[in-house]
Formats: sequence, C-alpha cells, structure tokens
Amino acid sequence: MESIVLIGFMGAGKTTVSRALAASTHTEVVDMDDVLVKRIGQPINDYFEEHGEAAFREHETALLKEALTNDSIIATGGGVILQPENQKVLADKLVVYLKADANTLVHRIREDKVNMRPLAIKNDDGDLKRLFFSREKLYEKLAKITVDTSEKSPKEIVEEIIQQVAS
Repeated sequence: MESIVLIGFMGAGKTTVSRALAASTHTEVVDMDDVLVKRIGQPINDYFEEHGEAAFREHETALLKEALTNDSIIATGGGVILQPENQKVLADKLVVYLKADANTLVHRIREDKVNMRPLAIKNDDGDLKRLFFSREKLYEKLAKITVDTSEKSPKEIVEEIIQQVAS
C-alpha cells in the first residue's frame, strides 16, 4: 500500500483520522506535528514565536519528503500545502482532503484545549475563516479523494477513505 497523506485545515480531523486509519489498515502513522515538536524541541507555537513561520515550514518540508519514503498514513499540518515545493511533492501522491465547513472547523479549533494552534491563538474567528477560504482551493487541487468530516464519526471517515482508495 502506498502512503496516504491527509490534508485539511486545522480541526478537520487529520490526527484523529490518521490514527484510526492506521489502526484499521495496520499501517504506521506519522503525525507531522508530533514529530516536528520532538525534532524542534518545543511546541510549534513557541517555535513560530522564536524563529518565524518560514523556518518552521523548512522543517515541515524536510519531514514530508522523509515521511513519504515509507508506506504510512501521514497527518500533515494544516499549512503544509502552502509551500510550492510541498505541492510538487504531493502532486502524484495519494492525498485525502479532510474537508469541513468553516463554522465546524472554527468550533472544533476553539473547543480543542489540547492543541494550541499558533494561528488560532492570534486570530479571531473571522480571521480563521478567511484563512480557511484562502487555502481551500489548494486543498481541493491537491486532493485525489475528498471526504467531508463535518457530520461523520472517525470510523465513518475511515470506512469512506478505505472504500474510495479501493475503487
């Protein structure tokens, strides 16, 4: 099985779905945010503050390329699609866009007390929605498969991904 790369905005369910999908397919999971936190030695939010987004994106691109060398389920960060180099890397990969409407995403982001997202801390709800809409076309362009996660359980999402990958 080739790698399955999950993309989508913050709160779309990439981490949750990647774990469930990996368990269901007996495949390794690479949660890029988790790996990056270990590698940079601090929370992403702190790294953004100290070194800036550009430095973070360099680490992210290197990890994406590395993760794709093994068959795995890869949960990307929401901004991975912004870098032209990452877009090229993902162009011929099995990319699944986990999509949800903007209101659902903002609600999930605000309710998540475990993941403090740098862009969510310094932006209000309107800014987050605008950020989502500015990225939406890139997510859609890169996706081979799109799954709406707004009203589905992780189990239902995993079943839909497996079904679409098999078709």
